[in-house]
Parts: sequence; structure tokens; C-alpha cells
Amino acid sequence: MASISSSPRNLFYPFFRPTLQQWLYLVIPVLINYLLLVRLLRYRRLRRSNFHHRDQLHPEQAMDVLTAFKIHVYLIELEFPSTFSAATTFALFKAYGIPSISSLLVYTNQLAGPPLASSKRYADTGALLLEAVLNEPGSGRSVEAITRINYLHGRWRGKRKGKEIRDEDMLYTLSLFALEPMKWVKKYEWRELSMVEICAVGTLWKYLGDALKVPFDLLPGHEKGWKNGVEWMEELRVWSEGYEGRYMVPDKSNAALADATIRIILWKVPRWMHGFGKRVFAAAMEGNSPRLRKAMLYVLLASPLLPPPSALCPLPFTLATHRDNKRAKHRYFRKPTPSPANDGRFYLPRVRMYPWYIRPTFKKRWGPSALLARLRDDVLPGDDAQFMPEGFATTELGPRGLMGEGYKEMAEDAERLVDVGGCPFVRV
Repeated sequence: MASISSSPRNLFYPFFRPTLQQWLYLVIPVLINYLLLVRLLRYRRLRRSNFHHRDQLHPEQAMDVLTAFKIHVYLIELEFPSTFSAATTFALFKAYGIPSISSLLVYTNQLAGPPLASSKRYADTGALLLEAVLNEPGSGRSVEAITRINYLHGRWRGKRKGKEIRDEDMLYTLSLFALEPMKWVKKYEWRELSMVEICAVGTLWKYLGDALKVPFDLLPGHEKGWKNGVEWMEELRVWSEGYEGRYMVPDKSNAALADATIRIILWKVPRWMHGFGKRVFAAAMEGNSPRLRKAMLYVLLASPLLPPPSALCPLPFTLATHRDNKRAKHRYFRKPTPSPANDGRFYLPRVRMYPWYIRPTFKKRWGPSALLARLRDDVLPGDDAQFMPEGFATTELGPRGLMGEGYKEMAEDAERLVDVGGCPFVRV
């Protein structure tokens, strides 16, 4: 009879019933190597960027616009796609907390009007921002989007006393787009932006501000100039916070825009849950900007179903940033896709309440999301021609009365934007 010590089970006994010590010998090296690998891979783009561009923080070798654009794109598409997307949406929403901005938008009846009109304005704004920011500076698509924005804004700048776009509001709105992503990354992400990355964000938004005719002479350092994007961003932050402290005050027009925007964001949520959704947004505003919540006339109500505001905000963005970045890129920040006919028309990637400029593919009409939309009796891409399933041309974005208008003004404006040039700062 075979002895116990020579049985097959006994030969492999340590693998069948390892002791705690044996488990530790196995797990601890694996865990340490995993953490080292994460550290090595997760910071590789940051190390590469800092190595190649660290000298461009100095005035003598200041960062040029195209370099800043490339760094900005990898931040949006690879490093922090969900947080940049959420911060940009919040930046647009935050601008509505200034009564001089919100009252004009309410007056135009584009955002605070009927859902059909407000959803188009929301889609048009998103399309123009994506085209201007995610296409290379000086490219045809970027220039066309910028000149379209200038044409639409030009009708309201300095021409109508009492109902006009003020220079201060232009600068404040741009400051939000430049600063909010940096703040959100610092607050919610696994690392802060490096000095090189802050310089890139500042350089790109300074160029975009010049292209959009934003008046930087309101900043204290305008006459002397700025050394680089880091110095400009800090001065912009100080000015923006001061402006916000003086002019972000409660007003009914703020609340009207907040309600209209939240209605669009919650379009997939059943109507009977919209009241709860508004309370969630109130808590989110309290966690990021208590002054904004008060300016929007939103009341923060305690609820056993809601965690504290400080805990509420980071959860969805923290979870999203741990997904595969390739998928996150396509979900959050994605340029409008060109029409297969190559006719200068483009499609938006996502539906917001109504399918504006959405290509009626099989997936968009019969995929899982489309089937849920059918259950809600929503309009699907291709159901109604007024939502332009053939895509948009940039000259068609804006109020319906201006569709196809402004060719001459846009062409004249484009002449100054073709040559991107180097660094947009005056160095001393």
C-alpha cells in the first residue's frame, strides 16, 4: 500500500491548502509589481511631456500654439476625458450665474424657451465648441467654427444698449473654460496638472481668446504682457474669482437658464424624478460653488437619500476615469464626424433630448439605447427632417433665422486666423 507521503495529493499538498504565510509570499510580490507597473505606465505621458517641453516654461523658449494644442488634446482624450467633459459642461452652466449673461440669453429665447429651441441651442453650442477646440488651430474646421462664433456674437457686441454682450462677460466665460478643468482635475483626479500642462492650457486658450476677440486689456498685466501660460492662467484666475464675487448674484434669469439646462441633461430621466434630480444638482453646485447655487435660486434640502455635497460630486467622475481611456475618449470628447459624402457636413456623436445632427445609422435607430428611446416615445434620428439627419454645415449653426447667413463676414474674419504663429504672449 502506498504511503501517505507518496500519494499524488500529498505531493501537491502546498498548492491545495496553502498556509497564510505561503499566500503572503505569493500575493505581496505580485501586488508590489502591479503597483510599480501602474506607476510606470500611468505617468508615462506626463514624464514624456515634461521631458520634451520643460524648457518652454521659460520666456526665451515659450510654448507655441500647436504644441499647446497637442498637449491639450491628450489631456482631453487620454488623461482625463470624463473630468474635462464634466468640467466644461459645468463651466458653461456656471456662466449662467451672472445676471448680465443669463438675462440676454433669456431675452433671445434660445435657451430658456421651448424645449425644441433650447435643445437646438444646446446642440449648436456643443458643435461649435468641439469644432473650435478639438481641431488643430489654423485648420479649416477650427477657423470656420471660430468665425461662426464671432459672427453670431458680433450681432450683440456693443450695439444694443442694455441688451448686449459685455466685454467683461466674454472674458469671464472664457476664463471658465480655461480654469474649470484644471480645478476639477485637482479636486477629483489621481493627480494635478503639471506646470507644462497648465502652460499648454493657458497658451491654447489665450490663442482662442484672441481669435474670438476677447478683450484681455481688462487684465492687470495686459500692458506688460505675460511670460507664459502659467502666469496668464494665475492672473486670469484672480480676475475671474474677483468678478464672480462681485457679479454672481441671485436672479430669476439665472434660475430660468438653470432649469432649462437641467431639463436637457435629465431628458432620459422619468419626469416624476426631475424634482429629485434638481436636488442632486443643487447638492453638486454646493460642493463645487456654493455661490453659484445661491445665484441659481436653488435651495439645498437635506435628504436621507443624498450623501453630503462634498461626497456627491466626485463619485461619477472618479468611476469614469478608471475605465479604459480609449472608450472614455469616444464617450465624452469626440469631434463631429464628417459626412461620408465629403460635402462639408458633420454629425454630432450623441443625442441630447432631440436628435439634432445625428446620422440615422442602424445602431442609432435599433441599438439598445434606441430601443429604450422607442419605449419612451422619443424622436429617433431620421424620424423628422427638422433635426437635420443629413448633418450640419458650420454656417447653419445658430438661430434658425441666421442659418446660411454670414458667409461674407466669416470669410473676412478668417483671413486673420490662417496664420497661427508662435506663442500668443508678449514676453518681457
